[in-house]
Amino acid sequence: MKVQLVVLLLFLTLSLAFEYKLEIRTGWKNNAGTDGDVFAKIEGKKGSFVNFKKIDNPHRNDFLKGQIDTFTAHSMEDIGKIKCLILSTNSRDKWMLDKAVAWRSGSTEKSYFYNQGTFLSSEPREGVSQLKLCEQGTQTYYITTTTSTDRDGGSDNIYPRLRISGKIGKKNPTAMTGYLFDPRRNNFEKGRQDTFVFQGLTDVGRIKCIEITADGDDKWLFEMIEVHSQDRRHPAYFRNEQEVWLSTDPREGVSTLKLCS
Repeated sequence: MKVQLVVLLLFLTLSLAFEYKLEIRTGWKNNAGTDGDVFAKIEGKKGSFVNFKKIDNPHRNDFLKGQIDTFTAHSMEDIGKIKCLILSTNSRDKWMLDKAVAWRSGSTEKSYFYNQGTFLSSEPREGVSQLKLCEQGTQTYYITTTTSTDRDGGSDNIYPRLRISGKIGKKNPTAMTGYLFDPRRNNFEKGRQDTFVFQGLTDVGRIKCIEITADGDDKWLFEMIEVHSQDRRHPAYFRNEQEVWLSTDPREGVSTLKLCS
């Protein structure tokens, strides 16, 4: 009888629990993957946490370069809108997150988190042992790049990301994208346009400037970058009129370029 009661209570407890999902995409840069242990927890606007503990899928090699892995955790509490993701490691084998998405099962509301090129590692020379990422907002941005027709204009290793700044009244908000990268195609080929979509960013209002940061050393020359938000369909155009090359190699270009409309 006691065993049956325990089983019943366990069943009821699990039935009442809230299920949370965490989707992790490992970066595409060299050495982005890891065999080390990664721990995760999410924070809600109510101030509570859901601890995923060590995120690991049995019988699967998680955290491979460019791979998407999904993890599940349960909580007896609804933590409300998910606002932050906290990742940590005790491993020296560095790892780079590209993007993470978190949500409560049964809810259509998702929270998006983008890494800004930081590696996770217990070795201080390789990265940080803990990384906290917080959602910026609810705006979606569409970014279209036009690569130059110059013979060497294309790039296979540039990894650009954008800081978008705008104006709302007297405020000058900014939004930070993750890496501009589409795994379904070869990005930044000579003379071609590529479009990237970023959800869960700050609404900057009227777009005024962009700052492009390159994390790769294969130089890239773009002609134009077009940016618009889901709520503001009129795009802002940023032309590379000075034909500035981007690269982390100072002999080939600059790693950061700011353009304003």
